[in-house]
Amino acid sequence: MAQPADLIITHADIHTMDGNMPRAEAIAVREGRIVALGSNADVERLAIAQTRRIHAQGRMVLPGLQDTHVHFQLSSADLYHNASLYDATTLDELLACIRQFAERHPERAWIRGVGFSPSLFGPDVLTRERLDSVTGGRPALMLACDYHNGWANSAAFERAGVKPGSPEPENGSYLRHADGSPMGWLVEDAIWAMNRIAPGYTDDEYLQAMKHYSREFNRRGITGVLDAMVNRNYMRNYQTSHDRGDLTLRVRATSKIFAHKPLDEQLQELIDLRETYKGDRVCLHSAKFFLDGVLENGTAALLEPRSDNGANAALMFSQQQINEYFAAFDREKFQLHVHTIGDGAVHAAVNGIEYAARQNGRWDARHQLAHLQVVNPADIPRFKSLGILANFQTLWAQPNEEMDAIAGAMLGPERSQWIYPVGEFVRQGVTCMMSSDWGVTGFDPFEIMQTAVTRQKPGAGANAPAHTPHHRVGIDDALRGYTVHAAHAAWRDDCTGSLSPGKYADLIVVDRNLHDISPYEISQTQVLLTLLGGQEVYRDSRFDS
Repeated sequence: MAQPADLIITHADIHTMDGNMPRAEAIAVREGRIVALGSNADVERLAIAQTRRIHAQGRMVLPGLQDTHVHFQLSSADLYHNASLYDATTLDELLACIRQFAERHPERAWIRGVGFSPSLFGPDVLTRERLDSVTGGRPALMLACDYHNGWANSAAFERAGVKPGSPEPENGSYLRHADGSPMGWLVEDAIWAMNRIAPGYTDDEYLQAMKHYSREFNRRGITGVLDAMVNRNYMRNYQTSHDRGDLTLRVRATSKIFAHKPLDEQLQELIDLRETYKGDRVCLHSAKFFLDGVLENGTAALLEPRSDNGANAALMFSQQQINEYFAAFDREKFQLHVHTIGDGAVHAAVNGIEYAARQNGRWDARHQLAHLQVVNPADIPRFKSLGILANFQTLWAQPNEEMDAIAGAMLGPERSQWIYPVGEFVRQGVTCMMSSDWGVTGFDPFEIMQTAVTRQKPGAGANAPAHTPHHRVGIDDALRGYTVHAAHAAWRDDCTGSLSPGKYADLIVVDRNLHDISPYEISQTQVLLTLLGGQEVYRDSRFDS
């Protein structure tokens, strides 16, 4: 006889994302896992007096959503504890925001901010003197929304020892005047060199911020994340947050590998981290590589030089080093998670994965390339043949006047047709995930899915301009990118990603059927209920079940 359920959800429109049983109207849960799906009558037979009941009122039920490229811990702390600059569209607004934050926090030794737009504000505008004018003599460091550009004031450069004749950091630079003095702008790893000078967050500050944003992610239907760049301290904080009951997300993580550090030393560190953090809720499973930067500051690596000035950026690892490092981590059964913006970086990464497969043999590696802003179409079939996963941040695939002008000039008309080509990847059968890269941009999955479907600004309407509309995808493709494909990429499709017997009851109830509405309403979707392992982690106050 079947054991009784702890929880049943009935009168639902359940989209399981499981091809063996795509739809159901009721679901039964015992000890956090799904034990049955079917009709209301079938599931009711598993209920007893003590069984919790949720009447879904005919609402759509989906697997919990998973964001497979997010900087969850760092962005939680950055947004919770610093000035938020994301909404500033003029210099006066930007400076006012920083000034107000500095005045509200006289106790801060440094003034920190995050989120200014590098396409709206460039190095000629964001000088150290302008930042001096609103920070009252205290050192200050502002991070751009892309985390590849930064802005510091005179006191910060003085603390860091940046002056005429001082060295540049590895894989980064301080923009300088003709006399060698810093202008104020920082590029790539110069940001992190400066960041190490500034006071870091305490563990308590990280934990406080993660507790807050765990609930915010649950509120938008997210039950799992893949943190795209962690260190040992981050993993310890994740474990502590989980042990306290504050981390209402499943966390997989990847740790950054550096070109200038010895391979063996870094390999052993990741082996130890993987052995230490291999739990069901907190787990490190992959190695993160940055092969290039971003288009906006000219650090993206292209196959052919830029169309506007003939320049190009070098890879952050040589191809020989990519091959060596990829093969070493692949041999130890680590997933590779690779930052690739330009088509040159994409090509080099695919070559490296192909080399690793030849050296070590094929296995269920699920190596993934993230961002894929510009892709040479000749490389797309290689993803399918090599089993490489494509991780897109489709919120970026909408018109943006400033950034599109930069990209268009750099790439020219032909290459510009292959910006975020998720539609072509899907058509060629490549497994694609949708994710956010939060805090580079927002984390709302419904805005991200709508942009994947429309390639237009959320809220702009059907007649608004579209960005490379030939790369649109359907709503089913977008949902798979946040559920079954996301779980596959995070190596947890054995227990999440679809609503199937034996898997965790990670699920959401939403206020509309995403298949029945206009694509331009997807971003308006409201989550009414989020369950993690059968336990409520979010409930809309209006949802009375």
